[in-house]
Amino acid sequence: METIKIILTNKTALVKKYGDQHKAILADLEALRKADKAKGTTSYVIFMDDATQMKSYKARPVKKADDMKQNKDAVDALYKYFSPAYIMLAGAQDIIPFQLLKNQLSGEADEDKTVPSDLPYACDAPFDLNITKFVAPSRVVGRLPDVPGQGDPAYFHTLIQQAITSKPATAASYHNYFAVSVFEWTKSTQQSVQHIFGNNTHLLISPKAGPEYTAAQLKPKAHFYNCHGSLQDANFYGQQGYNYPPSLNAGALKKKITAGTIVAAECCYGAQLFNPALLQPQSMSIANTYLKNKAVAFAGSSTIAYGPSDGQGLADLLTQYFMINVLKGGASTGRSFLEARQRFLTEMGPTLDPYELKTAAQFCLLGDPSVVPVKDTPGTADKATSKAVVNSVQNRRDNMVAKGRLLSSFIAPPQKARATPLKHKMAEDLNNLLKECKYKQGVTEKQTFINRTLIASEQPGLGSYKTTVRFHVYTNAIVKKGSFKDTRVLVVKEKDDQIVGYREYVRR
Repeated sequence: METIKIILTNKTALVKKYGDQHKAILADLEALRKADKAKGTTSYVIFMDDATQMKSYKARPVKKADDMKQNKDAVDALYKYFSPAYIMLAGAQDIIPFQLLKNQLSGEADEDKTVPSDLPYACDAPFDLNITKFVAPSRVVGRLPDVPGQGDPAYFHTLIQQAITSKPATAASYHNYFAVSVFEWTKSTQQSVQHIFGNNTHLLISPKAGPEYTAAQLKPKAHFYNCHGSLQDANFYGQQGYNYPPSLNAGALKKKITAGTIVAAECCYGAQLFNPALLQPQSMSIANTYLKNKAVAFAGSSTIAYGPSDGQGLADLLTQYFMINVLKGGASTGRSFLEARQRFLTEMGPTLDPYELKTAAQFCLLGDPSVVPVKDTPGTADKATSKAVVNSVQNRRDNMVAKGRLLSSFIAPPQKARATPLKHKMAEDLNNLLKECKYKQGVTEKQTFINRTLIASEQPGLGSYKTTVRFHVYTNAIVKKGSFKDTRVLVVKEKDDQIVGYREYVRR
């Protein structure tokens, strides 16, 4: 069985953005297709707005480039037709839109009204803007972006050439790493880096670190950030107290990144893509800049991200799972990201709190998802016949599809609910917990979410497993400084009128 990759884009949108220069983009996509063929992958360049081409694949064309439903429906139909190993979205959000999922959280708990996401493209569930519908990813999806708002074919050419020339390197070439954390989250980042690389001795702490780094510091091919990010901003930021110095500037990356670098960023807006003209002086986003300087993959968030200050959770987990998957060898970046999503949802489930659900949706993979950065370990795929390798790819895809469908059967996404009066003992326990965690009564904002799980047993006589839990979200202790908010949220899990656990997250 052949390994199939579908490269999706929109010719009408390309013409509108690039004019006659769009032909250079088409030539690059064709070059990538040929290079994939030489590597044993059958790729199809598909223009989702081409009625004739789409009809041949039993799919409806996209008639309006920014129509989210038309794009989602088109991807679903093409996936059904091809059953591809890889889906590559070619272009930024002005070529193929993100799906703008409605955020359940509101107010001080989270200001994002929507969550721009590629997660729906990775799910079998049909089009919907309800974020709770997408808890079962089963498809390998990555986005190779151009620059939003700017028709620069040279930028996209660089990314295509990097994908074409990329070859798996030794695991040893990724052992060294470049990692930066804000001071306030040192303990949390130390754990993440330890889990990924086996040590945390090279972790840099901002405000002492950055925003300028030497070529020697940036030379390692694995980069990890646990810093602050800001909307339409070409910087990441550190923190110590209420001081937020820049910890990285996009301009400092120029000509200092080693080809084949992979990046994971926990930061708010870490993977945002914006028009450079929005900034003065003009600057591309950090994600766009990394890819321009020959990184092969960037995993990050489109919106406000969260995680604990000391322990592990949310953004910590999804980013480190991705890095671990890539570095163990033999895995494409797309497969590594899908498996990270599936592991995150499995371990957080079966009942997700609203921040866990948002985390699954907001993180995306930028880069060609078929690129394999690290060689497989000796004795496996690298010594197998090409036929065995193809079968192995297909077997892994079948396994991930099965895992995705299993997720849909047991994950209970949160549903926002009206706050109801609590029983006396529960109210008392909650008040004591709020005092212990220093959340002031009368100032604290509260939101309530309910999760209902029903898992039917296939074994005769065992019946079904039912459970209902509630998550109470409390927000306060917010200090604003410029564009930064030092936000703490307390998420309390309740079952049968008893507190069964709680977690505290801070804004990244």
